[in-house]
Amino acid sequence: MRRYLAVLFLAGVVCHVSAYSQNLSVQIVSPQNKAHFDNCAQIHITADAQIQGGEIKRIVFYQNGNLISTVTQAPYETDWSNVPGGWYALSAKAVDTAGNEAFSDTVLVKVGGAKEGDLCINGEFNCALSPWRLDQYENAKATIQIVPDLGLGEDAPGARIQIQDVGNQTWGVQLMQPFKLKQGHTYEVSFTAQAEAPKAIQVTFSMDYDPWATHWYQDITVEGLTEYGPYTFECPLDDPKVMFKFVLGGNLIGIDVDAVKIIDKNWTAVKAEPGVIRGYALEQNYPNPFNPETTIGYAIPKAGEVRITIYDVLGNEVTSLLEFRPSGAHQFKWNGRDERGLSVPSGLYFYKLETESFSVSRKMLMVR
Repeated sequence: MRRYLAVLFLAGVVCHVSAYSQNLSVQIVSPQNKAHFDNCAQIHITADAQIQGGEIKRIVFYQNGNLISTVTQAPYETDWSNVPGGWYALSAKAVDTAGNEAFSDTVLVKVGGAKEGDLCINGEFNCALSPWRLDQYENAKATIQIVPDLGLGEDAPGARIQIQDVGNQTWGVQLMQPFKLKQGHTYEVSFTAQAEAPKAIQVTFSMDYDPWATHWYQDITVEGLTEYGPYTFECPLDDPKVMFKFVLGGNLIGIDVDAVKIIDKNWTAVKAEPGVIRGYALEQNYPNPFNPETTIGYAIPKAGEVRITIYDVLGNEVTSLLEFRPSGAHQFKWNGRDERGLSVPSGLYFYKLETESFSVSRKMLMVR
């Protein structure tokens, strides 16, 4: 099977468009773009879908690329409940009975008092803990509680972490949430905290995959009630599989945390309206040949999940990236390493762009 894939790749560009239909369309009609909701709101989302010469099977709703719900009959609407503070990109996908698909444009909504460019979700710990989680490793034991009247930030709630056992490592207790880093972006991290006694902690952006390396960290000593930061991180790479973390282990001192902000200083570029893209496209990588880094450009006409996969000449998968992207032109930078972070040897490689309605492959040459 792998040799068969390799033969297909060596034939050159492989293009497959089997599930995109010009006769199918979907748009989110409410909420409107840049609508504002209170913390813990219930957001009613409505989509309008049209089809000619077919039948709509389902509408799928997403927030920041994550599934909200699936609706199988009109009216195409859903309620997204108990939404914590933050910025969210809402989108919808339409699927007809023949398997054709269409994607809506993205609608940006704000919940709570999140500042422009603040990419932290639920930084005020309203409604519930999600998407934060408290992990314990190496026999560490800790608990977290949302205290309604903690009053560290501008609003009342906050998170209280108490440590019962530090375990075998100083990093045994970690408060974290998923994050996506963008190359060339500058991030400013700030938060409010208080501790029972001076407590050494660390704030990091770390890989959420083996080898679990840290992209950036800041050592901080928390004492009393203080606002910490902003601490600046100038990001040198793209990494969509990151955890933003508070590393809290090493001693039994409890800590309260609130008002967490991760400001993307390139926010104006993030929220700029994308150019009109008429179709899918995968560009030749540049430079080519390359050593060890190269840039792959691509374009998609509708928002949706995009997978970029690198293969070796035998058809073995080297590395891949899956993320939700808005319509427009984008780039993927490959550093010549596999999923384990190991450098790959010189040779011919293939890169493939896949969406739910399109796929295309090209070849490239690494010369070390």
